[in-house]
Amino acid sequence: MYKFITFALFTLVAFQSEVWSADQYCKIGLINATTPVTQFQDNKDGTVTDLKTKLIWKKCTEGQTWQSTTNTCKPDSDIALMLNWPEALDRAAQINNIGFANAVTWRLPNIKELSSIIENACYGPSINLTVFPDTPSGIFWSSTPYIGAGEYAWSVRFNYGQNSMNYKYDYYFARLVRDPNS
Repeated sequence: MYKFITFALFTLVAFQSEVWSADQYCKIGLINATTPVTQFQDNKDGTVTDLKTKLIWKKCTEGQTWQSTTNTCKPDSDIALMLNWPEALDRAAQINNIGFANAVTWRLPNIKELSSIIENACYGPSINLTVFPDTPSGIFWSSTPYIGAGEYAWSVRFNYGQNSMNYKYDYYFARLVRDPNS
């Protein structure tokens, strides 16, 4: 009984810490930022261009709505949309059917692209919140399948900025990207 209660408590605490955190902690002043604000150009349409990779990112997590007047991402519900891997891949097609920021070429980023926006100077979430406001501290899907086991795909744990593999039918967050000139 004691082992079960300990396991249940650990599982509850671990799950809660991976889904959402209200407080971000950074090294003083982001002096050693790996994704400084100057690396991104705000396109004033809910997107930013990474000047290093040239990729264009949606500022908001899927399920959030860009609020230009306040530079925030307002959730359409109580929390950003959580999707399993097939749904995350399909989300880009849904967005492309209606378009966003005058583009219809959005896609789920691969693991290398998604890892490029990790902010190593911060955790809870490990992302530059000035560039990507209101980002939940949780797991985000990449489009990269895990080669060693077909039922898994790569993701980034933005709570601490780590890559991991996750079961494709678990529910996590998604952020879309597109290539320049597409």
